[in-house]
Amino acid sequence: RYGEVDIALDPFPFNGATTTFQALWMGVPVVSLAGETFISRATGSILHHAGLGDLTVDTPEAYVACARDLAGDLERLRTLRKTLRERMATSPICNAPAAIGAGCVLAWISKIFLPWACSPAGRW
Repeated sequence: RYGEVDIALDPFPFNGATTTFQALWMGVPVVSLAGETFISRATGSILHHAGLGDLTVDTPEAYVACARDLAGDLERLRTLRKTLRERMATSPICNAPAAIGAGCVLAWISKIFLPWACSPAGRW
């Protein structure tokens, strides 16, 4: 159903996070109002790493203005619809080793995941 949506409005004070990622993956830009807590800033982080930091704002008035301005920019909406999936796929969000460091991923696999996966509790 994302094909019927032009802009997603991020909920506040609890940002979407997963739904934000889904919307962006499907080519739908998200406008977010950043708060003071971790969860109210999650979408802002995702948008920043996708190169869309300008869609995160700090006041309710700016939230309305940002959504209104984006809705009026049909060329940008068309471009985002066509390019957001590739933008997300090549962003640090989809590249765990680059985002957190390859050493961290390897350490996690060798020190935490493999011992758990090989234990009776971890066998699937």
